[in-house]
Amino acid sequence: MGDRLEAYGRWAVRRRGLAAALCALLTLLALAGGGWRLSVDSLPVDFTPQALFMDSTPALDRMQVMEETFGREDNDLVLVLDGLQASTASVEALRALHGAMEADPRVERVDSVVDAELAEREGQGIRVINPIDELPPAQALARLADDPVLGGLIMARDGSATAIRVRIERQREKVADLAPVIDDLVAAAQAVALPEGTRLYPIGVPWVRVEVVQLMLQDQARFLPAVALLFAATICLLFRRFWLGLAPLVCVLVADLWAISALMAGGAVFNVLSTLVPTLVVVIGSSDGIHLASRYREELEANGGDRAAAMGRTMRHMTVACFLTTFTTAAGFGSLVVAQTRVVREFGVHCAVAVMITWVAIMLLLPAMLAFIPAASIVRAGIVAGRAPLGQRLLAAVDAGVRRRPVAVLATVLAMTVLAGWWGSGVRSNSNLMEMYHRGAPTWEAMQVVESKLGGVVPVFYHLQGEPGQLLEPDELQRLERLERELRQQGPVLWTSSLAGHVREVHWLLTGEEGLPPSRAAAAQELLVAELSGRLPFEGVVDAEQAQTRVLALVSDAGGQAYLDMQREMEVIAAQIFDGSAMTVELTGDGIMASAGLRILVYDLLGSMALVFLVILATLWILLRDLRLALVAAIPNLVPLLFTLATIELMGWDLRATNIVTFTVAIGLAVDDTIHFIVRYRQERMAGLDVTGAISRSFHGAGHAIVLTSLLLMIGFSVLCVSELTSTRAFGILASVTVLAAVLADLFLLPALLHLVGRRRWKGV
Repeated sequence: MGDRLEAYGRWAVRRRGLAAALCALLTLLALAGGGWRLSVDSLPVDFTPQALFMDSTPALDRMQVMEETFGREDNDLVLVLDGLQASTASVEALRALHGAMEADPRVERVDSVVDAELAEREGQGIRVINPIDELPPAQALARLADDPVLGGLIMARDGSATAIRVRIERQREKVADLAPVIDDLVAAAQAVALPEGTRLYPIGVPWVRVEVVQLMLQDQARFLPAVALLFAATICLLFRRFWLGLAPLVCVLVADLWAISALMAGGAVFNVLSTLVPTLVVVIGSSDGIHLASRYREELEANGGDRAAAMGRTMRHMTVACFLTTFTTAAGFGSLVVAQTRVVREFGVHCAVAVMITWVAIMLLLPAMLAFIPAASIVRAGIVAGRAPLGQRLLAAVDAGVRRRPVAVLATVLAMTVLAGWWGSGVRSNSNLMEMYHRGAPTWEAMQVVESKLGGVVPVFYHLQGEPGQLLEPDELQRLERLERELRQQGPVLWTSSLAGHVREVHWLLTGEEGLPPSRAAAAQELLVAELSGRLPFEGVVDAEQAQTRVLALVSDAGGQAYLDMQREMEVIAAQIFDGSAMTVELTGDGIMASAGLRILVYDLLGSMALVFLVILATLWILLRDLRLALVAAIPNLVPLLFTLATIELMGWDLRATNIVTFTVAIGLAVDDTIHFIVRYRQERMAGLDVTGAISRSFHGAGHAIVLTSLLLMIGFSVLCVSELTSTRAFGILASVTVLAAVLADLFLLPALLHLVGRRRWKGV
């Protein structure tokens, strides 16, 4: 195998024109197969709640059945007007906004003060009025604010804000389907002239999903050129050669195109985790590309500038090392197919496929590109002058320090790692709708207005089911009323509505009596009168057979942990309230489902890490054919994970879907650099060097590339820290910590372990 790899390296130099033509053809095929779709408008991204957190489960299936009966509450675009004045100009602006929303054929319904109806007692019956049409502005807005249902939902209790709730067609779930509707509706709303002092805020679950995806894609479009320029400048500076520094960057960008195009051609749809795949491709590809370029320069200097011989030797020694790093990473990601949640399984498959394609691309592209660079433009000036560069002198100092005191180095690194693990043990999983926004962002401000003056935008609800007509029994209505009262006492709950509240209102309107109807027959008769009068407060609350109902609540963006705490407390309360009743009761809704799904996702992904390490260890054992060497290579990979966890705790963050992905980067970085170091060590041992000599040669060979890639990645990740999204900034910080921890593990812990364990002769060496 080694002879064939060396022959390939020599062929890539001698037939570089043919090799370059082959790479160009493959790139054109990648573009034809799916790369042409790499744009903000056509990238297949699915950020629906189902794609984010939930797999096909009985609870999700039941919630979808409920939605068929009562409709969905999570597809409402909410337009909030803050600073509202009780004036004719404000009413006219509200009419214009309402009309602009209704004019869009993709809108199912619009709820606002413009079409809101209130019921009044009139003799023995009910009179329904539209306050905006029949009353002066100040009186109309005051009546709406005092209404037990509409007050706090579409009208602030103090009259200073109102909300227009725009229900978009329910089949529009994916961001690609929602985005054009949201953009058109918001543009139409912003075109309406508002009175001075009134401010319009778009908010709502679909708005947040669309805006976050658009901001993420804009970040990628904006940061990719910046990162490419920084990478190019940094690599060239560290290599001290322009073309040698540029070649790995160009190759990894083309490899990224190959990998993503292949996934898209295969029908892949990216979710919140798999959007990290392009970043992983750059991380892993850059590492392999720099290691290969660094070894090629080393071989050029050792072979007197003979490019064919140098490339042959490079491919003989580096192909297996790069394959090991890629295969172990792909195997680790591939092991995620056993995860419980679909989003994690898809992420594992996407990553596994992408990193293997990246390895193929780097092995084909980089030799062909390096073959065109003259040897004089690659070798180091410091070598010719007979002095070692600064980087090599620093590595020599680290090598000497670890060699003299391996036990002290090992104890120090392990103590730091244990401390990091202990510190990070307090991190908990949590997530909320606004976690990607920084304080002061327009959408963040909109959420503050909605939560302080209106009912919030995150829906949860109790679903109750019994026999037809059972819901109108006085005992069941009393239980339902008590359940709503208890739910309203929960911290995150801002607004509630239930069948019991509506029945109580109708009973007062018809009889002037407080309380609920005395019998099932009386309740049914009063509801019939209310229906005939045109007063229909029951839509979305009870089905036609009066067998199913729900207590709807809008909650603050308190976070998934608060929702789950509320669910646990309310389960106990609901069981007490409905003790002895045949009614089934279940708290659900997107707020609850997403919170439970996120917790499963986080712990599923963290639990899968154990399997990933087992797969990596087994793969290393098989490919290196030495269990002790595989164990030594596996231990340093724990360090970046624990340091990243400690950083999350230190920054006061929670484990979220938006930062848990950093752990996948930690595995990729740690495994890749560890394998490059240990494979080089094994090669030097097999060449006849003792443990100390082999470690020193590994420091000066693989160690140089490890430092180079680490500096490069830290500079690249630093660009992310200026993103508008807090999640992207957090990723940049955590990824930088991961890189530092990986360097600590690979240049201190790993050599110390090799010094202590490697004093005995390795099997087969």
